Amino acid sequence: MKSLILITSLLLIASSARAEEKQKVLTLELAKKIAAKAESYSKKKNWKMSIAIVNSEGNLMYLQRDPEAFVGSIEASIQKAQSSNDFQRPTSAFVERVKQGSTGIIGLKNVIALEGGVPILLGGKFVGAIGVSGAKSTEDEETAKAAVDFE
Repeated sequence: MKSLILITSLLLIASSARAEEKQKVLTLELAKKIAAKAESYSKKKNWKMSIAIVNSEGNLMYLQRDPEAFVGSIEASIQKAQSSNDFQRPTSAFVERVKQGSTGIIGLKNVIALEGGVPILLGGKFVGAIGVSGAKSTEDEETAKAAVDFE
């Protein structure tokens, strides 16, 4: 009987681990939760922002805009998310490269040298990116980072 219980327990654990591995994709539900975290953070700071979430293929999954955010922040947030997604790094990395003199990098397709795009990692696996726009670009990135902090 103890053997049967042990085997059953081990099978359930293995099944659960496989299910967890399969879940490392960006779902619409998770995208909405990440956007809600960004919105909550920005409201505390009184920043009016647009928030875009893209999946690992760069497709827009979710977009929201504070009614008082400027209209241009919509496209900027999408571009920041796609740029971060395409290169799997924060868009602030491009800002740093430009500051170091690598201005040619901005000629690459989908490179946005503005802070505010941050990768989304689930269990260390890259699943997409968030782009935030509407405040100073450093504040955009601060908000994006707060939204993807899953600790």
